[in-house]
Amino acid sequence: MNFRRASLYALASSVIVVAACTDTPTPNEPSVSGLPTSAERSQAAQDRLAALFPDVSSEIMALPGTVYADNDEARGKLVFGVESASAIPGITRSLLARGLSADEFVVQVTAPIHQLATLQSEFRPTINGIQINFPGFLCTMGFNVTHSGGRSFITNSHCTAHQGGVDNTPYYQPTSGVNGTIIATEVADPVYQSGIAGCSAGKVCRRSDASRALYNGSTASTQGVIAKTTGVNNGSLTTAATNFTITAQDDANNTFSGTINKVGRTTGWTAGTVTGTCATVNVSGSNVQQICQTLVTNNGANIVGAGDSGSPVFKITSGDNVTLVGILWGGGGNSQFVFSPLKNIQEELGTVTATSDGSGGGGGEPPPPPPPCKPRGNSGICK
Repeated sequence: MNFRRASLYALASSVIVVAACTDTPTPNEPSVSGLPTSAERSQAAQDRLAALFPDVSSEIMALPGTVYADNDEARGKLVFGVESASAIPGITRSLLARGLSADEFVVQVTAPIHQLATLQSEFRPTINGIQINFPGFLCTMGFNVTHSGGRSFITNSHCTAHQGGVDNTPYYQPTSGVNGTIIATEVADPVYQSGIAGCSAGKVCRRSDASRALYNGSTASTQGVIAKTTGVNNGSLTTAATNFTITAQDDANNTFSGTINKVGRTTGWTAGTVTGTCATVNVSGSNVQQICQTLVTNNGANIVGAGDSGSPVFKITSGDNVTLVGILWGGGGNSQFVFSPLKNIQEELGTVTATSDGSGGGGGEPPPPPPPCKPRGNSGICK
């Protein structure tokens, strides 16, 4: 089964992102005998706290290290969360100076609160592994690169208006409905041909399912950063506090072994084990054949889904440092994905630099144009 681009309209009706909220955190201060509870505090006292809260909270929340302020009617107190215990004395003094008594408030340590983005959110600057949209469909941004043709990103050839051949496909992030700015336009996408080495009779072939889109001047992008979710193979699309950093790229190999990872807009961060290398792969329902591809399998997890096409594929070297090895384009069920090696991509699209420090690849010239062919209609696929 080929995990081709996901329909924007189909997914829009079936994918629901839920933002969860919680009530005031559970009290963590010790109960003190003799202090009034909400039930014991008079209505006048509670009205006093309610009246004081807007101005007091506004002033306190302007101080360093504060996390939240709440008029907690259930506890009959004003509750203030701070990032560290070292902030408690200063906040306490400020509250007392504003006329509150010690039994009218609590200052407690709580974790800082971060915005929880997902891979399907808007990112500026753009990073690798996030959702992109082209007319009618959704895919994943593979990786931002430096190329002799300009600042670009790599995604799949089938994540264009027509697979193979340049038709100036416009891209949006996350969708044209959320932000109608065209972030980039397709500029390189070699046609599929029947005459290349290893191509079976009756098939049209390439060695990578990859295309290049040129950024417009106003869209910021970050090179060498892959979005990281909260865990591997757990289905989460929520981004973590840290990202993966591409510290190296494998320009030399098209055979691999061991554990391979990817990040995609549908199934997030997933991983499996190489089960096929430099394999010839037929794309179901077409006469397209991809030469020298890598198969990754994990029978115990859902590691790929529609819309993951274009996902950056990498090996973890240490911590969050990774080596980029290719781009995902297809899958067999949900437990196996297929990717085109970075070496093959560069043979077809030209040398690219995808690392965070600009040390990988280089600014070499694009490869020579393929031999002439006659595409069928406007498909870009040659006879």
